[in-house]
Amino acid sequence: MAVRIIALLAIWFLTASPRCFAQEAEELPDSSLTREQWQQRVQDARRRSEEFVANARERPETPMTPVQEETEAASRAMSDPTLQQGDMISTGKGFFVFVGRDEAHQSNDFLSAPDQQRPR
Repeated sequence: MAVRIIALLAIWFLTASPRCFAQEAEELPDSSLTREQWQQRVQDARRRSEEFVANARERPETPMTPVQEETEAASRAMSDPTLQQGDMISTGKGFFVFVGRDEAHQSNDFLSAPDQQRPR
């Protein structure tokens, strides 16, 4: 069995085009760059990365309060464009059923779900 696999691999390697194993220099867009041009590109990319990190550190994100998080989550759920009729969403105010039809949801597109508690 191993001999067959080795034979198949050998045949494949011998018949495969050299293009399968390496790209030619003409096809690479960066192959015509000089060493200095390449180093300049690397320095520019490094500078942009450092600027991005510095800006991110300057603007610390203020943590949301639990009430803000709940409001944000409910807003995202109610504006979900993939909602279909009959879908249920959960908010801090309970469960709601989507009865709307289009992607521009309004508050009247949701009905409060009936409270169905199981008997114990």
